[in-house]
Amino acid sequence: MIITNLTKKFGKKHIFDHSEFVFPHGKVTYITGESGRGKTTLLRILAGLDKSYSGKILDGYKKISYVFQEPRLFSSISVKENIEISSQNSKYSVEKLLDLLELSSEANSSVSSLSGGMKMRVALARAIYSDGDLFLMDEPFSALDDELKSRILPKIFEILKGKTIIIVSHNIEEANIYSDSIINLNYLQ
Repeated sequence: MIITNLTKKFGKKHIFDHSEFVFPHGKVTYITGESGRGKTTLLRILAGLDKSYSGKILDGYKKISYVFQEPRLFSSISVKENIEISSQNSKYSVEKLLDLLELSSEANSSVSSLSGGMKMRVALARAIYSDGDLFLMDEPFSALDDELKSRILPKIFEILKGKTIIIVSHNIEEANIYSDSIINLNYLQ
């Protein structure tokens, strides 16, 4: 995916001013930077959720899987139903994803009974289940403790191998371990 001449402003403040970005196909790119630098805005532009910008996006992706900063789940249905709602014909099994994300015992629980970290794992499972060819993730692992991350992140990146993944994160150590490339918006002119 290539973005050329991206210009985006809020009022008089330019977030991006004729900026260029390259996100290699089939690779993991982390976007880092201080708060207010445009990380989430960039994801929203890539997803087509924000159209008030100028520039050109060349992508060729047919289906996007998106993990928002907050889980955005349906509280009135079960964990399993929240995952299944994202796709009718997934190549993944819900049970396998629940096992991978250490949520097997919560399959029939209402999401309203889950902790913040568990809800984020359900959101991750739903995104994987929807099987996009482009994954956009906004701070997807921030609600997880370090021990849990060390167990499940390698499995997540293994199951998504070959997909184009763009992750917004403040965690530089995590980015150094799991990314193929890092874009630090602090250094954007």
